[in-house]
Amino acid sequence: MIVIRRLIFKILKKKEKMSKPRQPVHLGGFVKPGFEKVKDVFRSNLETQTEIGGTFAAYYKEELVVNLWGGYADQKAKRLWKEDTMPCVYSTTKSASAVVIAHMVDRGLLSFSERVCKYWPEFANNGKEDVTLEMYLSNRAGLSATNEKFPMSLILKDPVKLGHILANQKPLWKPGTNHGYHPVTFALYLDQIVRHADPQRRSLSQYFHDEIAKPFDIEFYIGLPEELHYRTPRIIIWKMLDAASYIQNFKGDPDILKLTSQSPTDFKSVRTMNDPDIKKLPVGSICGHGTAAAIAKLHSILANGGVYQGKQLLSEDSINKFQQISSGGVDLAFSMDGMWSYGPMVFPIAETGKPLMYIFGHGGYGGQMGLADTRYKTGFCYATNYLDASSRSGADDDKRWISMYETLYDCIYKLENIPSSQERRTFYEFGAFKKFKGSRL
Repeated sequence: MIVIRRLIFKILKKKEKMSKPRQPVHLGGFVKPGFEKVKDVFRSNLETQTEIGGTFAAYYKEELVVNLWGGYADQKAKRLWKEDTMPCVYSTTKSASAVVIAHMVDRGLLSFSERVCKYWPEFANNGKEDVTLEMYLSNRAGLSATNEKFPMSLILKDPVKLGHILANQKPLWKPGTNHGYHPVTFALYLDQIVRHADPQRRSLSQYFHDEIAKPFDIEFYIGLPEELHYRTPRIIIWKMLDAASYIQNFKGDPDILKLTSQSPTDFKSVRTMNDPDIKKLPVGSICGHGTAAAIAKLHSILANGGVYQGKQLLSEDSINKFQQISSGGVDLAFSMDGMWSYGPMVFPIAETGKPLMYIFGHGGYGGQMGLADTRYKTGFCYATNYLDASSRSGADDDKRWISMYETLYDCIYKLENIPSSQERRTFYEFGAFKKFKGSRL
C-alpha cells in the first residue's frame, strides 16, 4: 500500500481547495414542453454553485428536447458558456471510438471475434497472438499501459513508431483472464487497428469525421482543429480526490496503477487539456471535444437502433452488442467496479414489472457522461469544465449529471403515462448488479 500512497500523493500533491466567488447566474438554451423540470434542476445547480460551468442536452425519439448551457467557460475571465462552447469530455470520447469500430465491423472490415493480429500482424508480439477485438474492447487484453515511455504526440508526429511501441508491449496480465481499465491506451491501439484495416489507411479520428460526424452532422472532434480552440472552456479541478479514502478502498494491482498513471509522458494532468498542443491530438480515448447537443445526438442515433431520419449508422447487431456485459467487477488498474461491453460502459436498469434493460455510453473524467437508452429512444450528454475529481468510478457519485439524468426520466415517464409508483434502479457497479440479477423490483 506504500506504493499506492506515494503514487496518489505524487499525482495529487496537496489537496486543493478552489474558492468559488459568487457570480451572477447565467443560463441559456431551451427545453421542449414536458421537460421544464430539467431546466429547473440545471438552474438550481448553477444557483447553488454545484455547477460553475456546464451543459446538458437530450434527444427523445429523435427530437432535441433539452439543450441547456450555463455558467462560465472561464470564471476568472468572466467568459460565459455559450451554445457553441465545446468542452473536452475526456473518456466519453471512447463512445465515439467504439462507434468507429462497430461501423467497420458492419462494413466487413473488422470482426469482433477475430484476432487483432489478423489486421495488424506485428500486434502478435510478446504473447498477444490470441487477443481478439472483442477482448481488447472490453479491457481484457492487459494493455492498460506500456513499459516503454512515449509522448502521446507521436500519434501525429510518428504514428508508425507509436505502432511499434504498442505492438511490442507485453500484456500486464494474461489476456482474457481479467480486466483493467485502459484510460489512454484504449484508442491508441484502436487507432492502429483502424489504420491497418481501413482500405484508405485513415486514422480513427479521420474515419470518424468522414464516415460518422460529417454524414450525420455531429459537431464532435477527436482532436480539435486549431481554428476551433477559441470555443473551448478552461479546465479547472475544483474538488480533489480524497487520497486516504482511495488508498483504503483500493483493490487493484498497485504496480499496474503506477505504470498506467505514468504514461504517456506528455499527459501529466487532466489540466494538460488546456494546452493547445494537446487539444489537437487525435486520441480517441480522451481528446474529444464537442457540444452536449452533438454528443447527445450521437447517442440518440444509437438509442434508435443505429438509425437517424431513415439513414443507417450501425446495424441492429452492433447496437445489441453494445448492451451486452463483456467485462464486470473490480478492475486491476483503477479498482473501479464497473461494466463494459464492446467498447462502451454498460449500466443495467431494473424497472417494476419489466425485463432488465441496459443503457450504454461512457463516462469521462470529472463528471462527463454520454448515454444511449434503446427502450425510451433517448440519448443525452452532460459536460462540464469544472471537474469533480473526488469521484472514484466516474459514474454514480457525480451528483450534477445524476440530478439531470433522474429528472430527465421523471419527465419521460410522465409523457409516457408511466405511473409514478413504478420503481427504477440503475446499477453503476457490477457487484450490486450481480447480487440483484435474477430479481425484480
